[in-house]
Amino acid sequence: MCDCCVSQAPTLELVFAVKLVARLTYPLTLDPHRGLVEGFFVDCTIRMASTVSLLASRAVIATAAPRAQRRAPSHTPTRASCSSPTSDDELATRRDVSARASGPRGGASVSARSSTPDAADAHAEPYSFFNLATAEFPSDWTSPTARVSYRDSPLDLALMAWFMRKIAMAIDTPMPSNISYDEFIALCFLQMQGRDPNGQRDITLGIMRSLMPPGGDKIFRKLFPTNKFSLELNATICKIVFAWMVGPMEVESTTENDLGEMIASKVHIKKCRWLQESGCTGMCVNMCKTATQDFFVNDFGLPLTIKPNFEDKSCDFYFGLTPPPIEKDEALTFGCNSTCGTAVVSGHHSSSLVFILFVFQLPKLF
Repeated sequence: MCDCCVSQAPTLELVFAVKLVARLTYPLTLDPHRGLVEGFFVDCTIRMASTVSLLASRAVIATAAPRAQRRAPSHTPTRASCSSPTSDDELATRRDVSARASGPRGGASVSARSSTPDAADAHAEPYSFFNLATAEFPSDWTSPTARVSYRDSPLDLALMAWFMRKIAMAIDTPMPSNISYDEFIALCFLQMQGRDPNGQRDITLGIMRSLMPPGGDKIFRKLFPTNKFSLELNATICKIVFAWMVGPMEVESTTENDLGEMIASKVHIKKCRWLQESGCTGMCVNMCKTATQDFFVNDFGLPLTIKPNFEDKSCDFYFGLTPPPIEKDEALTFGCNSTCGTAVVSGHHSSSLVFILFVFQLPKLF
C-alpha cells in the first residue's frame, strides 16, 4: 500500500469516530420513509468531519514524497515486481503469493502484511477502530467448523446499534433492547423472511443509501475516480469501517483489477463473522455480496467484486474489479450450508440456489 494510505489510516479512524459519536450522542429526528438523518448539529458535524478528512488527505499526499526522501531507504520497497528477488525478504514475499482467488484475469495477490500469524497457530488479534476489538483464533481456525470468538469494543457496539436501528426501521420491526451480535444476526434473518432475493437486496441497498448525505454519491464519484489512489484508499477504509461486521481483515496487493496493475486494492477477510454466525449462504449472496457490489458500481461508480469462500468462510473484496453478470457468478453455484437454520434439508441442498438463479433471470424473460 502507498505511504499516503497507510499514514491516513489513523486520521480516517478519528473522522469516522467523530461522525459516529455525533450521530449517537445528540438527539436526532429520523424520517422512517426516506431514512435521512436530520438536525442542525449533526449536519454541521458531518460536514466538518468530511472537510477535515479531505484536508487530511491533501496534506498526506503533499507530504508523502518529502517523508519518503527523508527516510532515504537503502533498499527498494518490498512491493512485488517482475524482477528477480535479490534478498531473503523479497524471497519470503514472493512465497506469500496467494493463489486462492483466481478471478477473470487470473491475477496474483500478494499479502501486504508480513507479520500475519501462521494459520496453524492459536492467537488473539486486535482489529477495528483503534484496534480496540479482539478476535480469538483457535489453532484450527481455517477449518470450516472452527469458530473464532470476538470481544466487541464500545465503538463497535455503538456502530452495531446504529446499523440495527436502520434495519429495524427498514423492515418495520421493534428495535431489540439488547445490543449484541446475536441480535444483529436475528434482525438479518427477519429481513429475509417473506422476501425474495431481490427484495432482500433492495432492503440492504436502501439502508446503505440512507447512510449517505444528500448528493453523497455524486461527491464520491468526483473525489474517487477509478485510479490507484482511490482503490487503495477505499480498501483501507473498508478494513477499518466494516471490521465490526465481518471481523479482522488485511489489505493485499493484487493485479485483479480493471487497470491491470499491481495495486493494494484487495481486502481479505480471514473468517467472515457474519457468515460464521449466520451460516447462511443466501444471506451472504443477497444481503451482502450483490447489494454491496450494486451500491459501489451503480451509486458510487467504483467497480467492486466480492468473492466469498463458503468452505472456509473467508472472503475477498476486489476494489476496481468489475463484477461478472449475476447469472455467471460462481458464488451462486454453492448450495445451502448444512449449519444454516433456514437451509433446505429435504433432498438437494442446492434447490434454494436454483430458486435464486431463477428469480435473478426472471426479468430477462419479459
